Amino acid sequence: MKCFTLVLLTISLFSCYSVAGPSNKTRFIPLLKTKLGNYEVTSSNSGLCTNSRLQFNNPEDPEQGFSLGKEILFNSLHNGTRTIQKPNYCFITSSLKYKTNGLENGLRMSRCDNPIHERTIKQTITFLTDNTLKYTLDNPSVECEFIKVAD
Repeated sequence: MKCFTLVLLTISLFSCYSVAGPSNKTRFIPLLKTKLGNYEVTSSNSGLCTNSRLQFNNPEDPEQGFSLGKEILFNSLHNGTRTIQKPNYCFITSSLKYKTNGLENGLRMSRCDNPIHERTIKQTITFLTDNTLKYTLDNPSVECEFIKVAD
């Protein structure tokens, strides 16, 4: 019985430890803070990629997301998958996968008032080196690389 109790206690402690550990989002935000600043395009296949500033949407609350210029947006940094309903538009399901060197964001628009708006897209931002990053969008196909320049 003592052995069984010890096993249960050990499992409980390890379970609590794993739940209490920082989330991937918690690790990503400090990484992103080190990458903020002005960037110039080094290669691109789209006009979507322009010399831009990587910045938080709200510096006081980084979880509200970030942008790279006016066209490249990563809104609402959350864990896992979340669905919201935009009135008179669609249900939008956002899934985030935090990586050690970036972020994948999948967006699915469904049950739209106008079926033409229904689609799924995936965008990623990857930090290649200390001063370069890559942005990709799958639909339409966009790929661009940026280098950080002095502020």
